[in-house]
Amino acid sequence: MAFSSGKYYPETAAGNVFIGSTAAAGTAFPISTGTAVTFGLWNTTTTKNAVLLDFNAGYTSGTIAIGEFGIANQACGFAIGTAAPLSAFTDGTPKNGLAGQGSASAMRFTPSAATLTAGGTALLWMGGSNEIATAAPGVSVMRYDFDGKIIVTPGQLVFVCGSVAQTGLFTMSLSWAEVPI
Repeated sequence: MAFSSGKYYPETAAGNVFIGSTAAAGTAFPISTGTAVTFGLWNTTTTKNAVLLDFNAGYTSGTIAIGEFGIANQACGFAIGTAAPLSAFTDGTPKNGLAGQGSASAMRFTPSAATLTAGGTALLWMGGSNEIATAAPGVSVMRYDFDGKIIVTPGQLVFVCGSVAQTGLFTMSLSWAEVPI
C-alpha cells in the first residue's frame, strides 16, 4: 500500500504545527485599525518565526456586520505594559498538530482578548465576506490557505480583523508552523 501525505506532513510530523481555536461559542473581531484584539498570534520568541498555514471561520450567532475578513498586524515587541504597544493579553493554549504528542508552542495565542495601545494595520484581506446582515439558510464558512505567504517574525502580533468591526460571533481556528530562524 502506498502512503500519501498532506502538504504540511513533514512539519506536522516533526511537531512544529500548531492550531489555535476559539471556544465553541466563538468571538467577534475588530476593524483592522481597532485596539481590542479578540483572536491573534503573538511571536514572543527570538529564535523562531511563525509561518501562517490556514484560517477557518464559521458563523455562530449574533447580528452580522457586512464586511470582509482580514489579517492585521502590529509590532508589539516582547512585553506587556501600560506604555507598551500591548497593554493586556489573555492566553489560550494552542494544540500541537501532532495530536497527543509534540511540544508546546513557543508563541502566545489569544482566543478571546488582547488590548493594543494603538490600532493595527491591515496586512491581508482574505476575500471572504458577509454579504447580508442576518443569518440565512445554508452554511456560512470562511477558509483561507495562506500558503506560507505570511511569516510572523519575532515581536509581531497578527490578528483576525474585518473591514468593519464585526458584531456577529464566529468560531475560528488558525494554524501555523514554528520554524527556527
